[in-house]
Amino acid sequence: MKEAIEIDGSFGEAGGQIVRTSLALSALTGIPLKLFNIRAGRSPPGLKPQHVAGARAVRSICRGKLEGAEEGSRELIYAPGKIYGGKYEFNIGTAGSVTLLAQTVLPLLFAASKKSRVKIIGGTDVPKAPGYDYFEKVFLPALSLFGLNAKCALAQAGYFPRGGGELILEAEPGKPKPVSYWPRESVPKAIISISGLPLGIAMREKKVLLNNGIENVHIRERNALDPGNALLLYRGFVGCSVLGRKGLRAEKVAQSAIDSIEGEGDVDIDHNLADQILAYAALAGKTSFKTSHLTKHTETNMHIIEKFLGKKFSSEGNAVEVG
Repeated sequence: MKEAIEIDGSFGEAGGQIVRTSLALSALTGIPLKLFNIRAGRSPPGLKPQHVAGARAVRSICRGKLEGAEEGSRELIYAPGKIYGGKYEFNIGTAGSVTLLAQTVLPLLFAASKKSRVKIIGGTDVPKAPGYDYFEKVFLPALSLFGLNAKCALAQAGYFPRGGGELILEAEPGKPKPVSYWPRESVPKAIISISGLPLGIAMREKKVLLNNGIENVHIRERNALDPGNALLLYRGFVGCSVLGRKGLRAEKVAQSAIDSIEGEGDVDIDHNLADQILAYAALAGKTSFKTSHLTKHTETNMHIIEKFLGKKFSSEGNAVEVG
């Protein structure tokens, strides 16, 4: 049996990404994992429901032995088994992000021997996570450049506090290929999603976008258990999601998205996508990209990936390469 890799969950950014990346790479490599000090320094520390759901989802797809996957747990032990594709359903039980759970299991689904279909129930547009539209329009197309085929559909939107959103994910087996050229788009597009709120809110957001020369704007009214509003602004692989909230004017939601995408500058991919495709870049090898900046979140993710895969990331300014 391979020797377990021990990961200190208090390292670097010290958040849930350490849990997600460690579990996925443990399953992919067959290397047992011992994760301790999970989310140390956070309030409260330990696993939250979305992390527990992610751990149990990995265990469902890869089998093996999992210990400590309970809310509040600060230690997790996983001895992976064999990856099995097929049909799965995972319910986070809260408004925890369905897209983050999808990103956790996708590497396993690509490594399976047959096509998979997964239903994930939770929050589709929530803080500190890629929104559904970003996942569909930016993240999955980026994976297609690696030669990986996956598609998604939204059965219902899900917002805080109850969630209840439903993401349907389908993935075909495949191995990531190196990427050094990232097609760029200069004309931004926007998707405004609204649920249980006056349509006038979306129209006000659209007006700000139109006044800033952004003409390709789509408004989508979606069913959800709770009211919500989300705006995606993107050009190729550079995008940003902004959530509306009580007390935040629609005009500020739209302007925030404009400021964010302009702030990314002349790059191949935005700084969030840079973090999200790191594992695929390492698995593929000989991949490079230019992003706006490397966050602490991204640097922490690089550290975890290097421990499992032995691949080294190098960066000069905002240009990143993996051998």
